[in-house]
Amino acid sequence: MAVSADTIDSLNKEENQLQQQSQAISQEVQSALTQVNETYQAVETLKSDIAENEARLVETKEEISQTQEAIERRKEVVAERLRQLQVNRVNENKLFVLLESSSLQELINGVYAITLFQNAEKEAVESLESETAKLETLEATMEETQANLTQNQAALEEEAATFETRVQALQEQLATNQAALTTIANSKAVELARIEAEAKRQEAEAAAQKQAEADAKKAAEEAQKEQTQTNVNQNTSTNQSVSKPSTTTPSTPQPAPSVEETPVVEEKPTSTGKVLYMESTAYSYTEPGSSYYTALGIDLRQNSQVVAVDPNVIPLGTLVEVEGYGIALAADTGGAIKGNILDVHLGSVEACRQWGRRFNVKVTILD
Repeated sequence: MAVSADTIDSLNKEENQLQQQSQAISQEVQSALTQVNETYQAVETLKSDIAENEARLVETKEEISQTQEAIERRKEVVAERLRQLQVNRVNENKLFVLLESSSLQELINGVYAITLFQNAEKEAVESLESETAKLETLEATMEETQANLTQNQAALEEEAATFETRVQALQEQLATNQAALTTIANSKAVELARIEAEAKRQEAEAAAQKQAEADAKKAAEEAQKEQTQTNVNQNTSTNQSVSKPSTTTPSTPQPAPSVEETPVVEEKPTSTGKVLYMESTAYSYTEPGSSYYTALGIDLRQNSQVVAVDPNVIPLGTLVEVEGYGIALAADTGGAIKGNILDVHLGSVEACRQWGRRFNVKVTILD
């Protein structure tokens, strides 16, 4: 019995350590799932930024096209004006105005008009240079936008790779933890059954031994009584036959029936990567009469990102992504959860009411 007690103590110690590890892993799972959901939100933000950049890129290209057309038109106008200046030289025009002027005021007006014309030509050239600078700025903007798009795409791919690695690590931790919990629970059950059987066997042996001693004592007393009676009879009659004392054979205790040890079947969670469209309801541990613990032993007060499923549809221990809810662990079951339906866990009864009953909810079983 000392060996058995030591074995149970060892199993209890191991079980306590495993439960502490399970609690730590459960908290880590909750933290990881939160990070995964935040990563998905960041990815969606990146996608939105990329779409905005692409829109700005289209606008930039359109502005470049319009600017190029304006420059071409301005070049044609300037070229035509320069051609006219070459045909009708400015100095001759001024001389012509001087000779044709009938008064000083007319002369001043003519010279002023020629000056305005020259300034207009100068402004046209300067405008052309400004449009060219604007085009160069637009080209630089387009290149910067393209660089931002490339950087955002690289960040998106890095987030996706990090997510895949984290999910695989979580699946391995969950599978290892569940297997260890199952193994220790079965080992403890087998050992307790063996101890109980051993106790019953020893109790039966003690009872049989006690009965055998009582039978032997009774037989000895009867034999002594018969011997005494025989001695009395010998003194009175020589023809009295001597009775032989009878003995009672102690009964042999029967061994207690052996306890068969049930083999442990380890079920590893599987994931298919497929997409299901399911009916969805919600539940909360805060509901009256509800338990804090799931079918896999997860404490919902510490790890609330859990869904209840039909194990025949989605195996327990599987990571799933539920549309409108996020990444969660299939770790619970329910009496009404049969077939193509799942129950998302929420932190309050009011949140469950707001969730209501939803149909055609997209559920992705993660690899």
